[in-house]
Amino acid sequence: MIELQNINKSYGNLKVLSDINLKIGENEIITILGPSGAGKTTLLQIAGTLDTPDSGHVIYDGEDIVGFKDARLSRYRNRNIGFIFQFHQLLQEFSACENVALPAMIAGMSKSKAMQKAAELLDIVGLSERKSHKPTEMSGGERQRTAIARALINNPKVVFADEPTGSLDSHNRDEIYSLISKLKSMLGITFVIVTHDLTITEFADRIIHMEDGKITDNTPVEQEIIINTDTDCQETV
Repeated sequence: MIELQNINKSYGNLKVLSDINLKIGENEIITILGPSGAGKTTLLQIAGTLDTPDSGHVIYDGEDIVGFKDARLSRYRNRNIGFIFQFHQLLQEFSACENVALPAMIAGMSKSKAMQKAAELLDIVGLSERKSHKPTEMSGGERQRTAIARALINNPKVVFADEPTGSLDSHNRDEIYSLISKLKSMLGITFVIVTHDLTITEFADRIIHMEDGKITDNTPVEQEIIINTDTDCQETV
């Protein structure tokens, strides 16, 4: 579905990404792990079309989008890609339903249809009773669920999430991860998640490790378990 080929990115003299090659398939949860400064967020932004590489190709369904002009790229992003950020980025003056509906209205959907679809998505994420509430009237977990619903409003094939549980307590963190797993199964959406939190590995299909701007490991989760037959010890990376 998405392929990154030979991606390089620098900011001044600082090399952030070096010869990154990555394929992102349909209906999978991919987590990107690594220390601060490893290049995780930059990789996410380039894969999600929020930033451009210095060199290399970002291919969606066989089409290299790196050369798209800004207006075309914005339209493509709005209609095909969803985003979840560490802080929900909801508009404080709008209700949950209005926040979720906004990207659909930007894409050209009528307000009535967008609001109806937003209400349906809020039902799916467990916020049936919060549709008319503004962000200040919701908990942190509820705000992030609203942000997830907003990311889904235009039926994206892929959702990119940057530390989506970084501001939440462990209970809400686990609920968000469980919800993402449910949505992946229910809607067939791919989630690419940057995080420092190893808990997400319980829900992931593939774990990508990064260090110093490079991918050091790209392993399906079932291969992350190593059995030491000499000591009967089991270690999960």
